[in-house]
Amino acid sequence: MLDKIESGTRVFIDLTSVLVCNEVFHRTMIAEVVEKYEIEPKSVVSHLKKNWSIITELRKPWVVMLNIRQIATLELLEVNEADFEVALSYSKKYGLLSNDAFHVATMKRHGITNIATNDPDFERVERIRVWKP
Repeated sequence: MLDKIESGTRVFIDLTSVLVCNEVFHRTMIAEVVEKYEIEPKSVVSHLKKNWSIITELRKPWVVMLNIRQIATLELLEVNEADFEVALSYSKKYGLLSNDAFHVATMKRHGITNIATNDPDFERVERIRVWKP
C-alpha cells in the first residue's frame, strides 16, 4: 500500500498516525534482529534489553522511517489524550488490543472509515471498512 502512495497513486486519502509509524519502526527493528542474529521473534525484546548496543548497529528501522517521512502525499496524524479515552472504550467494546483501539479512536476523530491492514481484528469494528493489501 505504501508503494502506491509513494508512486503518487491516490489509493484513498494518504493518512497514517504516529502510532502506526511507531509500530512499523518496532516491527522493522524486530525483523532485522531476527534476520541478522537468528533469534526467535518472541525472544528479541528480552535479548535487546540485555544487549542494547545491538540497536545502535541496526539500519533498516531508520531507513524505513526515513522513507515513510519522505512520502510527500502522506499526512501524519497525531494521537492525543482524547484518543486515549475513546480507545479505552473501543478496546472494551470490540475486544481490541491497545494499539488497535488507538488506531480506531484516531480514525473516528478524523472521520476515517477505511483502513488498509491484514489484521482481522478491525473487521469487528462497526463502520470501518477493511482493505487487505
